[in-house]
Amino acid sequence: MNQRISDLLPARRDLLKLGGHGLLGAFASQALMPLKVRAAGRANPRGTARFCIVIELAGALSHIDSFDFKENAGTQKDFDVRPIKNDLYLSHRLFPELSKEMDKVTIVRSMKSHEVVHFRGQYYTQAGRPLNPAQASEIPSVGSVVALELESQRRPTDTFPTYIGCGLDTSGCGALSTGFLHPRHSVLDVNLKSGAGAAPSSKEALAVLAERYRLLKELDRAMLPGRGGRDRSFGTFADFQSSAYQILGDPRWPQAFKMSEEETARYGKNEVGLGCLLARNLVQADAGTRYIHIVHPDWDHHRDIYNHAKKSNHYIRCNEFDRAMANLLRDLEKQPSPRQPGKTLLDDTLIVVATEFGRVPGALNGIAGRHHYNLAYLSLYAGGGVKPGRIIGKTDATGEHVIDNGWTYKRSQVKTENIYASIYSALGIDWHKEITNTPSRRAYRYVDMLGATEMAVDDEIADLFV
Repeated sequence: MNQRISDLLPARRDLLKLGGHGLLGAFASQALMPLKVRAAGRANPRGTARFCIVIELAGALSHIDSFDFKENAGTQKDFDVRPIKNDLYLSHRLFPELSKEMDKVTIVRSMKSHEVVHFRGQYYTQAGRPLNPAQASEIPSVGSVVALELESQRRPTDTFPTYIGCGLDTSGCGALSTGFLHPRHSVLDVNLKSGAGAAPSSKEALAVLAERYRLLKELDRAMLPGRGGRDRSFGTFADFQSSAYQILGDPRWPQAFKMSEEETARYGKNEVGLGCLLARNLVQADAGTRYIHIVHPDWDHHRDIYNHAKKSNHYIRCNEFDRAMANLLRDLEKQPSPRQPGKTLLDDTLIVVATEFGRVPGALNGIAGRHHYNLAYLSLYAGGGVKPGRIIGKTDATGEHVIDNGWTYKRSQVKTENIYASIYSALGIDWHKEITNTPSRRAYRYVDMLGATEMAVDDEIADLFV
C-alpha cells in the first residue's frame, strides 16, 4: 500500500501553526540588513548563564498572598502559612513544593509596572518595553534580540531555534514578531496542550522528507531567475523551510518532546507544567535553543479568586506553577553541567518568573477577588549566577507601597526593563547596545529608559548576582 507524505510527516499547516504569529508576522516586516549596532553606554555583561527560561504568569499573581505574604482580611483560613526563612512566609496550601526549594530562589519585592491593563502589560513583559503604537510593528521581542546576539555562537550541530516559546498564543498580545530584525530570529511557539511540537523520525519518514526537500530545492533553483527584485518574503520563507528541514531531520527534536507519564504527573499536565518539562529537555539537549519563554495563562481573578467551586482560581494556578517550578529546579540541579566541572545545569540556566503587575492588597473586593495593582509586586530568579535564597526590596505592612527598593538605585523601583537587562547580562549580552537604522529612524535601545509613565533605570539588577 502506497503511503502519502501526510501519513509520515506533519502537514504544512501544522508546521505553520507551530511557527506561530511571531514568524508569520515577521514576513510582513522589512528586515534591516545590515544592522547598525553600537554601544550606547558602559556595560559589563556577566555571562554567567548559557540558557534562560522565562516563566510568565499572565494575568497577575497576587503578591501579598504569595512570595510577599501579608496577613489581611482577604487571607484564607486554609492557607496554612508557614515560616520559611527570615522574612519569607509561604502558604503551604498554595506552594507545598516550592516551600522546600526556596533556598535556590531569590525574590525581588520592589517591582513597579508602567502598565495596569493586560494587553499592554503582557506586551511589556514580552517586549521588555511599554507599547508604543507608532513603533509597535518594528519592535522585536526580547527573545528575538537574544537570538540575534547569540547567532554567532551557534554551532554546525545546532538545529533547534535559538528562541522557543511555549503557549505564547495564549498571551493577550500573542507571539510578537521580529520587527525590523531578520525573520530567522523569530520565535518557534509551541502549544503543548494541543499536542503540537513533536514530529516522527522514522527512517522511512526521514527518507521521504529528504527526497521532497531535494525536489523543492531543484524547483527553487529553476525559478530563481524570475524572482529578481521580488519581495524579500521569498528569501525569508526559504530560511524557514531550511530551518524546518533541519529540525525535522534531527532525532533530538522528537526526543525533546518525549514526556513520560511519571514526568508529566510530576510537572503537571497543564501549560506551565508541560512548558517547564519541555524547557528542561531543551536545556539538556543543548541543540541550539538558548532562550525559552513559557506563558502560564489565566491568573486574572477579579472575582472568586479563592472560590474552590470555580474552575479557575488562585488555588489552581498557584498549585500548577508550584509543581512545575519546583521540579524544574530539582531536575536541573541534579544534572551536571557539561561545560563547568563541579557545576549543574541549574548553574548554566537563569530562570526568571515574571508577571505584568500585582493585585490589590488588603481585603478582597465586593466580588471576592482582587483587581490590578502596579505600584508594588514581585519577580523570582534562580540559577545562572544568581545568589540564591535572598530577598531584594521591601514593602510596607500591607504590601501596598515599597519602602526599600533594595538595590543601588534608592529612588527608583525595579521595573521590567531591569529584569531584561539582568537577563542580557547573564547571557553575556551588552544591554546598553542600540540599533540606529530602524524604519522610524528612532534608535532601538536594548533597554530603553523612556518608559510609558516615568523614566526607567537602564541597568541590570546587580544585587541578584553579588
